[in-house]
Amino acid sequence: MVDIASYDPAQLRYDGEYPQLWSPVYDTLLLRGSDSSLSPNLATEWSYNSANTILSLTLRDGVEFTDGTPFDGAAVAANIEHFRAGTGHDNYLSGSLAGVDVLDATHVRIRLSEPDPTLLNSLSGSLGAMASPSALGKASLATQPVGSGPYLLDSGRTVRGDRYVFTRNPAYWNAEAWPYDQIEMRVLSDVSARLNALTTGQIDGARLNIDVMDYAERSGVDIHPNRVDWVGLAILDREGRVAPALADVRVRQAINLVFDRQGMLDALGLGQGRVSEQIVGSNSPAYDPELDGTYGHDVERARELMAEAGWSEGFRIPMMDYSRYRTYQPFVEQALATIGIEIDWRSLPDERAIDAQFSGEYPILILGQQAPTSAWDGLGIAYDNALNVFDSSDPEFGRLMETARTTSGDEQVAAFKKANAWLVENAWFAPWYHSDLIYATDPRTAVQPEAGVAGPPLRSYAPKR
Repeated sequence: MVDIASYDPAQLRYDGEYPQLWSPVYDTLLLRGSDSSLSPNLATEWSYNSANTILSLTLRDGVEFTDGTPFDGAAVAANIEHFRAGTGHDNYLSGSLAGVDVLDATHVRIRLSEPDPTLLNSLSGSLGAMASPSALGKASLATQPVGSGPYLLDSGRTVRGDRYVFTRNPAYWNAEAWPYDQIEMRVLSDVSARLNALTTGQIDGARLNIDVMDYAERSGVDIHPNRVDWVGLAILDREGRVAPALADVRVRQAINLVFDRQGMLDALGLGQGRVSEQIVGSNSPAYDPELDGTYGHDVERARELMAEAGWSEGFRIPMMDYSRYRTYQPFVEQALATIGIEIDWRSLPDERAIDAQFSGEYPILILGQQAPTSAWDGLGIAYDNALNVFDSSDPEFGRLMETARTTSGDEQVAAFKKANAWLVENAWFAPWYHSDLIYATDPRTAVQPEAGVAGPPLRSYAPKR
């Protein structure tokens, strides 16, 4: 279990297990289901204008925050403006927002500077988390959340960094959706401690490592695999600024051909996952099963492509050497050596490694990256995301992404699929596989993981009947 830095809504995160620590106290405007579908919550209806630049919301009437402040259009506007002005991890989600118009107590319009295909998903996450406007901007909000959620944080029994205790909010508008009178979340960073606590009945659920999965099953717990991340190479220098050879698509395709993906999944992921050449997951609208197997493992063909591109003797590139991806490095070095690519490993401490990814010094990165259900987010790391370190662009890819941004329905899905196919064909990445994260529960507890999210939503926990 991770630890939360602050309960200020502008500092909340939706990735990993972070929502488990703030969803008890904060309702969101929309709800995201385990199948990525959206349903009403604090907002009961929503619709876009024809240009997809104005989102109209109808709000639930009669809801109050725990300090007695009413939830209404003014509260929505205050929260969204507070989020936009913040500096939290998820602040980028507000990049397209131009303002909020409060029409009356139960109706608002969110204005966008440009269409944002991720906005509805964001309103089911950190951007949509609603706190009392009376508490926004107060330092106390960091440790004393004031929301309209199903539970209250019990500050007297909560120990930051160790355990968080939540008791039922007696005035909550949808109490039947939450079956527990009390929830206790424990911060256990050591997987052995999590496993021991789970198998001895001290906790009801926990994320585990794949290498203890068999033991956990033999101990009688239930296992819930959830495919969240893709693992592979991000070939960032697509114009050859640091490594000139990478400007040739044949070289990038050759790199894709030298990896034994199934062998790596078996060795590194104990077979728990799925081999894929795509950076989007199978639950994404952009995913196309026919693209998997595009390259396969064919060293001879890779050598032919290197010769056709004029790089039969290979070349040398710098790559980051740091602890997070060190287990993958021998596989990468061995595979690339088969086509003459030598690696200059440059050791970096963990605290410098994240920033170094964006320095432009490294033409290729080993990467473990979330494959979100949002097609725009999944493909965005090749387009307008910070990981497009060298500002790579292509007219065809850009046209497809802009079509996806400005359309909806079948036309949008078609554009996403074509953009994904373009990325695979042009080898801007060399994914190896999508790995399973393992969540486990005791035999008394039912849970439904959410596609693409590490921690199952707390609202999906329930006693088994």
